[in-house]
Parts: sequence; C-alpha cells; structure tokens
Amino acid sequence: MRGLPVMQFLSSAITLEPSDSISKGIGKIRESNLHEVMVEEGERTAIITLTDILNAKNITTTRISNMMRYVPRLGVNSTVSEAASIMFEYRIRSLPVYESGNLKGVVSCDGIVEQLMQTENSERTNNLMTPNPVCVDHRDEVSKARRIMLRRRIDQLPILNDRKLNGVITSSAIVFNMLPSADRTVMGNSRGPMFDVPVENFAEPEIVSNDVTDSLNRVYRNMSSSKSNYSVITSFDEVQGIITYRDFMRMLIDLRNRDFIPMYIVGLPEDPFEAEATREKFTRVVNLLRKAYPEITEARAIIKHGTTKAARSRYEVQILVKSARRQFNYHGFGFELPEVFDDVSTWSKSLVARYDNKRRRVRADPGSIR
Repeated sequence: MRGLPVMQFLSSAITLEPSDSISKGIGKIRESNLHEVMVEEGERTAIITLTDILNAKNITTTRISNMMRYVPRLGVNSTVSEAASIMFEYRIRSLPVYESGNLKGVVSCDGIVEQLMQTENSERTNNLMTPNPVCVDHRDEVSKARRIMLRRRIDQLPILNDRKLNGVITSSAIVFNMLPSADRTVMGNSRGPMFDVPVENFAEPEIVSNDVTDSLNRVYRNMSSSKSNYSVITSFDEVQGIITYRDFMRMLIDLRNRDFIPMYIVGLPEDPFEAEATREKFTRVVNLLRKAYPEITEARAIIKHGTTKAARSRYEVQILVKSARRQFNYHGFGFELPEVFDDVSTWSKSLVARYDNKRRRVRADPGSIR
C-alpha cells in the first residue's frame, strides 16, 4: 500500500475561514464526527484539531487564525507512504490534496487503515501499541487531564480506579463541554467551574478496549464498530498500552526512504539560545542512534523544571526512542540542562557501542558460518 496514490483514498474536505470563531470550529468538528478541519489561507493550508482547541481561553472571541497551524499540501501523485509519514510527524489524521492550486479533498488515516486491515496482518498488537500510556486516577479533575493532553499532544487518557481500567476521557469530551450549556454532550458541575470535576464525570459512555493477546485485525474491527479513535490494550483489566490510528500509520512509513524522524521535545526552556542548543543536542543523539537502529520511528524528550529545598533549579529529563522492534528509555537529573543532555549523549553512545560489539561477536562466531 505504501506506493498507492492518495487519490484512491480521497474524501470531501470540510473547511473553515481564518476569521471564524473557535466555537464554529467545534460545531463543524462535532457535526462531521471529525477530529480536525482544514483552513485555507491563500497559498497555504492550515489545520485545527481538537487538541489545539483544548488551549482556547474563550471559544466565542478567539479566532481560528489564533490557534491553527500550517501543514504540508499533498499532490495528486503523492503516495500513501508520504501521507503516513507527514501525518505521523505532525500528529494529525488528515491532509489536504491539491491539483493546480485547487483543493481536491482530503486523505485521512481512517480510510487508509480501513483498506490496510482488509487482509490479515502479521504485526503483533503489543509491537504496535504505545506501551505504558499516561493515565489519570478517577478522582483527578478534568482540568488535570486537559493539561496532560496539551503537554503530551494526546487525545485519550485511560482512567484508573485501584490500578484497574475504569474509563477513558477524550479531548472531544472536554472540547464539546466548552460549548454553551444547552449544546453540551456531557454535564459539568453546576456548583463550580466546569473542569473542576472528577474525570469520571466526562468519561466515554463505553470503554473501547482489547486484550493484549488479540490480533491487530480484531483491535481494528473493535475500533471501527465502536466508531472510536483508540483501543486501550489490557491484561486482566490492567492497562498495558493504547492503540490509535496514528499507531497504524507507523506500519506504512517507508523507513528506507524517510529523511526525517518525528522528534518531540516537551518543556523546552524559554531562553531561545538554550532551547536551540537543547534541540541540537537531542537531534545529534537521535541521529547517532539511527546509525545502529535505522528503524527508529519516533523520539521524545520530556523536560521538567523544578527547584530543590535550597531553592536551586533542577532539571528532570525523560527520553523515549521508539523503533519498529523495541524502545529505549533514559531518565536523568541535573542542575544544568546542557549537562543533562551531555549525559543523554553518553547514554546513546553506550547503546551504539553495545550494538557494535554484539555485531562483531556474531561475525566472529565460527558456528554462525555455514
């Protein structure tokens, strides 16, 4: 499927004007049962998603132009692999397709995955899922879930009760509650701010989940029949991972021809020079790892900044690098961010050295020669 033209998966485009209000955008998204809509602005096309709208302060006065972000345009000769790579990198579910400057429609991951899963797939569910997803406790407030979604750029959070799956809260449930009370699909607490209520008040009516032993096709069929964008992967009611349409896109990215790796840094320092230095160091780390593990599909750095009892600044850095077969994790602390990333670099070099030593041992093993 990677080489198929995107024109085979074209659907009608729903667009907004940059001057439209966020409330109109929410209405369009809800009416169309979508996650995002396109915004045409001259020679550029932007997109606004439910995740973007989560950050809106006032949906009636805020304009689409204040929250939209620009995305690449596909041509009629673009391939599924190109579309999958861009959607994966930009964390979106659809892309506009143009011919001679005219919008022909959009290609969405839903349509692509539908055809992808028409045949049995040998990929294992636990290889495709995002393991150990961020969860919230059933007593946590919706405002906390909203902050996590914005910080992590995610749309679903499993809700736990005594470490067992108890529900799921989605970005759509939160965003649709921003509408006037008469139009809301979920009721908040009339005695206080709408988001100062437990997350279980906003939980989805039904939990979409699969067992970790289920086939990938069964996971997709469950998501499709439930009209859900996710499935929580469990084992004896304990959350093991989560699968979204974005995870399916990973199967269609041609790693041999891809000249980028989706990299995300959450919590960059406000100082532009320090932020740019951090980006460069993390990029070098990922490029180094890619030499040994070319199948890397995503790299993420989460930076947390706090203070010690002595009022001294302290950084905590978590690194997650995913590949098609495994993932690498690093967790470090330090008082200077550049020094913490120097430690990250040392960690990446040790991984590459370990890989090189293993490869040399295999080559030197006479028993492996036939």
